[in-house]
Amino acid sequence: MSHLDLATDVAELVERAARLLPDQAPLQTFVHHNTLHAFEHLPFDEAVVSAARVFGTEPFQTETAFLGHVESGRIRPADLDAVAEAEARGGSPIVPGGPTRARFLALRLRHLFEVPRGAALDWLLLETDARTRLTALLDPRRRAELLTQARRDWTTTPEPSARALQARLLDTLWNSLEAAAPLVPGTGAVPVRGRDRVLAATGTDTDELVHPLLIRLSAAFLDQGVAYWPMPERERGFLHAFRRLYGQAGGPPDRFLRGLGAELRRQEAEGWTAERTIVTALRELAVPEESWGAAIEATLLSLRGWAGMMRQFEHRPERAPVEARAARLLDYLAVQLVLDVHAARHAMRNHPGGSAPDDTAVRPGLDLVYEAFVLAQVMPVDTAVLAEPEHAAAWLGAVASCDETERRRLLHLAYERRHRVGALDALRAHQRVVAGAEAPPVTMQAVFCIDEREESLRRHLEEHFPQAETYGYAGFFGVAMTYRGVDEVRARPLCPVVVTPRHLVVEESAEARTAQRNGRGGLSLGLSVGSRTLARGSVIALGLGATQVVTLVGRCLFPRLFHRWSRRLGHTPEAVTRLVVERAPGAVETEGGLLPGYSVPEMVEVVAAALRTTGLGRGLAPVVLVVGHGSSSLNNPHESAHDCGATGGGRGGPNARAFAVMANHPGVRAGLRDLGLVIPDGTWFLGAYHNTCDDSMTYYDEDLVPERSRQAVGEAKRVMARACVLAAHERCRRFESAPLDLPLDAALAHVESHTVDLGQPRPEYGHATNAVAVVGRRSRTRGLFLDRRAFLVSYDPEGDPAGDLLTNLLLAAGPVCAGINLEYYFSYVDPAGYGCGTKLPHNIVGLLGVMDGHASDLRTGLPWQMVEIHEPVRLLLVVEAEPERLAAIVGAHAVLERLVSNGWIQLVAWSPDSEAMHVFERGGFVPYVQEGEVLPTVHRSAHFYAGRREHLGFAHVTAALGTAQRRELVGEEAS
Repeated sequence: MSHLDLATDVAELVERAARLLPDQAPLQTFVHHNTLHAFEHLPFDEAVVSAARVFGTEPFQTETAFLGHVESGRIRPADLDAVAEAEARGGSPIVPGGPTRARFLALRLRHLFEVPRGAALDWLLLETDARTRLTALLDPRRRAELLTQARRDWTTTPEPSARALQARLLDTLWNSLEAAAPLVPGTGAVPVRGRDRVLAATGTDTDELVHPLLIRLSAAFLDQGVAYWPMPERERGFLHAFRRLYGQAGGPPDRFLRGLGAELRRQEAEGWTAERTIVTALRELAVPEESWGAAIEATLLSLRGWAGMMRQFEHRPERAPVEARAARLLDYLAVQLVLDVHAARHAMRNHPGGSAPDDTAVRPGLDLVYEAFVLAQVMPVDTAVLAEPEHAAAWLGAVASCDETERRRLLHLAYERRHRVGALDALRAHQRVVAGAEAPPVTMQAVFCIDEREESLRRHLEEHFPQAETYGYAGFFGVAMTYRGVDEVRARPLCPVVVTPRHLVVEESAEARTAQRNGRGGLSLGLSVGSRTLARGSVIALGLGATQVVTLVGRCLFPRLFHRWSRRLGHTPEAVTRLVVERAPGAVETEGGLLPGYSVPEMVEVVAAALRTTGLGRGLAPVVLVVGHGSSSLNNPHESAHDCGATGGGRGGPNARAFAVMANHPGVRAGLRDLGLVIPDGTWFLGAYHNTCDDSMTYYDEDLVPERSRQAVGEAKRVMARACVLAAHERCRRFESAPLDLPLDAALAHVESHTVDLGQPRPEYGHATNAVAVVGRRSRTRGLFLDRRAFLVSYDPEGDPAGDLLTNLLLAAGPVCAGINLEYYFSYVDPAGYGCGTKLPHNIVGLLGVMDGHASDLRTGLPWQMVEIHEPVRLLLVVEAEPERLAAIVGAHAVLERLVSNGWIQLVAWSPDSEAMHVFERGGFVPYVQEGEVLPTVHRSAHFYAGRREHLGFAHVTAALGTAQRRELVGEEAS
């Protein structure tokens, strides 16, 4: 095969392997996504197991964790029975007189015990009487049955003791099962990479030599301006910069890199491409050509965080925090393999003549025998039947088919079932209460993001001020724009990552604000650079060291007071700014191909879509708040992960502000009237921003509010402020630092201190506990306590006869909510493999990501402090639509069909005209049958969550309902 063919093949193999790399952008633009995006073509159950083999990760919670859920009642016996029946669907007995497959599964999930393996099992069998003593898992009834079986099989007199009878019975049982047990191969791994062969032959892990150097090189190449000295010639690519840096005369100091300098100079002189470098290295590492794909995949995955970041800079340079780099994954792989070659040479020089040990011999599967032995005691099976080889083999086969991974899968289904039943029963029960209810007169409306953190704020707003009506809409509010704020140097997209914005919106201010920004930036840069030089660094340390000590002590010991004091000390009046939303006549595209602002018809289209989709256009209140959200906290590398997913990991305030500007535009209102959408003259839209960390509100363009609307706006702000206090109080129950009897008035201060505390690892819990998404009218969920776990997407099916609005909603909200949910799932079930572990050892590197300590792989995923209270269940997506319509929409769009048909989300159709529900199972919708639990009723949410930190169920909250519904629920409680 020619060099050209090999180069083409290598490029294709690298492209294929790249699909397995993390798709996480730099920290500044953290966007939640499905951690296993490369496996979405597979059913969820298969995908998590396949990924576990590839990445060495966990597919589900541990069996010990599930045992705790069973014991606590989080998983009920009915859930285990239902899952077992659905999987096995009855069937004949496994052995004569024994349990059916369904009954076997149900009993196995009830009897969870640790199966010892390897040396632990050998010791148990040799040093204890485990083969002749009944298991401690037996109940008295089954113990008596086994003793009866032992007596039945004893034919001589006198009859021995019960202990001797049991010992003989169990010894016979063990021997029968051991004789029928299959042989299993050894655990020796097949070498894939050259590193694997060297490790097996010499005991030297060459990754320990290569990785520290490769980490330093990658960090220096991708660095976004943190380093004082930039990597030379990195604008020409990673491989070129590496060759120029390490190809200098004298060579690098590392012993294992002896001769590297000369080799790199020769490669550069001969014009070696990255592809040729890779091919040559693979051959020297003795990797067969048919194994190149696996070797390349394993090599890249050995530092998958850094490899994934190279990939991000190659394909999404616009995500770079400051400046894109000329990154190529091919270059990265070439550098890694060159280093692998030299490390392998070094290891073989120091350990000549090594050979790999053989660990492929077959041996009896004693761990399977032990498990089958214990289960034969606890399950309703006649041990005499298992003396027959064919029945013993059948029993062993049933046990083997329900191995640990399979049990965890079934337990996960039972875990999800309990949550699904609780949620769907609650929605149906609440629907019966609110059906046909007369809504109170509406004096204000508020449109929030669909984010589940806004669920509590909306609920408290409706409880405190029943005249308020709330809606949920994707937090970019249909304004897909590239945005540059007055204090920002670079513009960034504020829209879902699957959308490419075509419009540029700029925030303008007076020249004084720009001059202040430039002055602050120049001073900050001077201090940052100067502090890392000898002369200036000494002066700065002497001059500012004492003040920094005061700052550090204040931020750590008195975070909230210090924050308020520093703000008051440095307070300057906020400059008046405006968004340039409307495109000026004759304006041309920018250099990046963006249109400066929106035309009036484009703005009409944006506002009309929102009014129709949410149902807001059916009747507008005097004031409509449009509330974007984001989060700000101190010393939190993952701050962007708390921001709005619908804006691509940005903050939704500018989008809300832009939407309000559009909706207030006279030309837009005239265009809407032509479409049959009338915004009354007395209605005013006000953009706002909700900080989900400290529960503060910011309002935009208040100076533009007309005189006739000022009183209504003032009232809306007042009730929103109260709702924020109530929402903060509910959030505090989850913080161990807050007492459960925390007074209401102290809640806001507590969350504010979390925001500005330098040592606070949990400023907020973000999307933790998300589990449900409801797409439908708010009237069906208003007054239902959802424990901040539900994405609420407003949709009016009556205004969507063709289903077009629903299609657009599902295409936008479905993948976003699924991505958030799945990232939390995987970061919880394996915090080290899929998440980035605990925050405590994290260090930010180059504004790119975090490492453990001073040198590690880039840690992708979510930190444990963000997911520790999460329940790892797949998203339950409940859509107010008939199953036929929903099936047609899903089937017509590949992205939805992949998520639904492969079980990455759970889909439920909720009839708009009744309480009927249909759950998508096994390729189609099946009717849901309610189990009939009665929901508790409380007047306000605080009455339900008071004194409790754990996950809560559902409840009717009467304060948000009409008078008739309150009377009905109070009557039910009394009866």
